[in-house]
Amino acid sequence: MDNSYCLIRVSINQKIVLYYFDNNQKVKNINYPICFTSYSANLIYRLLSIHNCFQLCSISHILYMSQELYKAELCLIFNQNYIQD
Repeated sequence: MDNSYCLIRVSINQKIVLYYFDNNQKVKNINYPICFTSYSANLIYRLLSIHNCFQLCSISHILYMSQELYKAELCLIFNQNYIQD
């Protein structure tokens, strides 16, 4: 099981924001996220592939994040609210 999790949001200014929390990196019980922001899911995919923390994620976790990023981009295109599963 992964010791990390992601929150995906669509910001007010029409951007996809992915917050990555790594539970292995706690400093004095404070867990700060790494934030990835872009206008499209494809650019987020590129950012994630460059960052080394996602190379340790399980395949199922990566597939889930891909699905959620795609949904977030569709919500931007169709001007709908995004709710992460």
